[in-house]
Amino acid sequence: MRVSAIREKLWLQVGEQKDGSLPSSWFNSFFAYLIVFSILLVVLGTEFAPGSFGSSITTRIESIIGVLFLIEYLIRAWVSPLSKRYGKGIKGITRYVLTPSSLIDLIAIAPLFLGIVGSEIYLVRIFRLVRIFRLGKVGKFHNAFGHISYAISSRLEELKIVGLYTSVLTLISAALLYFAEGKVQPEAFGTIPKAMWWSIITITTVGYGDTYPITPVGRIITGLTALAGISVIAIAAGLIASGFDEAIAKGKNKSEDNEQ
Repeated sequence: MRVSAIREKLWLQVGEQKDGSLPSSWFNSFFAYLIVFSILLVVLGTEFAPGSFGSSITTRIESIIGVLFLIEYLIRAWVSPLSKRYGKGIKGITRYVLTPSSLIDLIAIAPLFLGIVGSEIYLVRIFRLVRIFRLGKVGKFHNAFGHISYAISSRLEELKIVGLYTSVLTLISAALLYFAEGKVQPEAFGTIPKAMWWSIITITTVGYGDTYPITPVGRIITGLTALAGISVIAIAAGLIASGFDEAIAKGKNKSEDNEQ
C-alpha cells in the first residue's frame, strides 16, 4: 500500500471536521477513553508516596500512555497537510503545530519528557491533567463542550451584570462587618480584606464556619448577606440553564435540517 493511501486512510480517522471537531472514529474514541483513564491514574497516583511500589507502577503505566499520546500527536501532525485549513507540506504541519488544540496536545505529552529529566512530580501531574481539555474535540464530547460554551457566551452580558452585583455586594457586606466585628474579632474581621473571605463564603452559601459574627449587628448583616447571596446563585444558575436549553434546541434543529 502506498504511503499516500495510508495517509488518506488515517486522515479519515483523525482529521478535523468543518466545525473543528474530530470524527467519532475508533481511533478518536480509543484516545478519548485513554484520556479519561490517564486522568484517573493521575488522581490515584497522588495517593502513593514518591518512590513507593504504587507510585512506580502508576509511573510506568503513565509512561506507556505518554508514548501512545506521542504517537497520536505525530500521526495528527503527519496527516494535517491533507486539510485545506492548514495547507500542504511543511507549512501545513507548522500551521497545525501552532494551533491552540495542537499546543494542548503538546502540553499533554510534555510529562513524558519531564519525567525523563526528573522534574518535580507535582508539576508533572498538573501537565497531565491538561489532557482533559482534549476531550472537547471528540465527537459527542465536542457537542457537550459546545453547549457549555454557548450557554455562557450567549448570556455573557447578563453574567457580567451579575458579577458586578456580586462584587459590590461582597465589598459592601465586608465593609459593614468590618465596622461591626473588627474590634471584637480583629483576627477574623480586623481589616476589610479579611472580612471579604467571610463575605465570599456567605454569598456563595458555602458556610465553612471558620469565621462568623458574634455581635447582634454582625449577625443581622450576615443574614441579609446570605439572603442576597441566594439570589445571586439563583440568577446565575437560571441564566446558564436558559442558555443550555437554547443551545440544545439549536443543536436539535441543526440535526433535523441536516437530515432533511
